[in-house]
Amino acid sequence: MTAHNPYAAPDAKLADPAAAPGSAIKAVSIGLLVDLGGSILAILFLAIAYGLMLGATGASQEDIEAATGKGSWFFYAGTVVGGGFSALGGYVCARVARHSEIRLGGILAVVSALIGLLLTFDEYSLAMNVLIGAGGAAAVMLGARWGMARNRRQ
Repeated sequence: MTAHNPYAAPDAKLADPAAAPGSAIKAVSIGLLVDLGGSILAILFLAIAYGLMLGATGASQEDIEAATGKGSWFFYAGTVVGGGFSALGGYVCARVARHSEIRLGGILAVVSALIGLLLTFDEYSLAMNVLIGAGGAAAVMLGARWGMARNRRQ
């Protein structure tokens, strides 16, 4: 007869069960919010900070607009920041979904590129819009691939 030992380790399995797959709509929606929302907020913050800095040095409104326009370092910095948020959006989409990460990342990439095209259609040439959209879509797919790899490790 075995006596109950109150100091013994529990016999129950303590590991968490594998996480259930998430909603595809939720994954794409949250990924889109991170991608577009984060890009817009970050670029807006950068534009305000840079504009205030230029304004404090006595630059005119025309000088500020020229310094933040196409071809400036600010344009390229904003494109890189936007690409970073696109990759983060793809990663978040994959992590929320936990299934069909590449397919859902592709859906997110297309939706994000189309919305980005609609937002900047009048501002840049068609070739520039296609180039930026393709780069953003590639960043989303890279983030989705990283999220898929992270899901498989867990």
